[in-house]
Amino acid sequence: MSQAMEQMQMDAQTQGTPATPPAAWDPFQLMDRMDEEALKRELDGVASNELVYVVREGGQEIVGLSKQGVDECCMALVTQGQVIREEDLEYEVLGEGEDAEALFKVKAARYAVSPDGTEVKLDQVIGVKRQPLYFEKAALSLDAKVPSKKYKGRTYRELLNDAEGRDYLGWMSENFGDADIRDFTRRLLAGEDVGSAKRTRPLNPHWYEHGAMKAARNARFRLIPGHIRAQVIAAARQQGQERVVEAPLGRAGGKAHPVFQAPAERTARVEETVVEAPAAATATPAAAPAREDGAAARVGPYAPTEKQVAFFTRLAESPVFTEEERKRALDWLATKATRQTIKDQIDWLKRQVETRKGGQSSHAA
Repeated sequence: MSQAMEQMQMDAQTQGTPATPPAAWDPFQLMDRMDEEALKRELDGVASNELVYVVREGGQEIVGLSKQGVDECCMALVTQGQVIREEDLEYEVLGEGEDAEALFKVKAARYAVSPDGTEVKLDQVIGVKRQPLYFEKAALSLDAKVPSKKYKGRTYRELLNDAEGRDYLGWMSENFGDADIRDFTRRLLAGEDVGSAKRTRPLNPHWYEHGAMKAARNARFRLIPGHIRAQVIAAARQQGQERVVEAPLGRAGGKAHPVFQAPAERTARVEETVVEAPAAATATPAAAPAREDGAAARVGPYAPTEKQVAFFTRLAESPVFTEEERKRALDWLATKATRQTIKDQIDWLKRQVETRKGGQSSHAA
């Protein structure tokens, strides 16, 4: 690979990422960053088909809807005669310089629309999002990882003690795209005490678009019924419209969180994110999607399998059940089902589908 090509790739690798508090690793902030990447592509006219984010951690899965997943849920509501509209956007900028951040608030409402065009407002909520105006860059130190595909995973200290590595650092000191890294490698090769170098944080040119779209995502997420979220998540996972990420090894604690909130917006969590679900307490079973209150699916060794969830959902969609029964069945799936209990529920649903007369109603779960 030519040095010019490698330079382009490394420049891309060292582009800033949204600033986040230096707290313990949070899978929902990871989902939020993935949503930001998707928004960047959307601004460039590249659509994403990733409706669900799955973060695997400690033998469990944390599942959340992406911004595109929330859009899909809203489209599913349209087929039922309901629309979600974003009605108002407000924001204010707090702080100064590289610490500046914007607080966004979006008001959204859900309407029932009849075939003749008559509308009735059902409910209204707000969604909020805290958006840094500047990207955050990792600090530079001897033990920081070198941004290079060739030396992936190796630190500046390791390259400094290797003849070939020193040659590469020399090239970086003259040609690397990031001025902070060029200066750092020059000082490093000169034998100076570099310590931990503070890096200049570049402005995010799309901070307004990112903050506004995330706040809108969070507001719409709150208006989507739990059974709609469950259906979209289950269908997306069956069709491969998901992005799976493994949790980083060796993170603090080394254990999975016992309680998960889905991304769009955890109640106290907003800067935090629903992925939301996009968007976002008690965990629910693995293939089962977020609950009405925004909780992420609980997963683990006792969670229903994807096959069980898909079969249960198809049975619940049968016309022999009323809408209220169907909602109760899907809410149960998203909040209480386990690998064992779902077997009995599937058998019960099958008997109802086979024996119940059309129009007869009873409790589905």
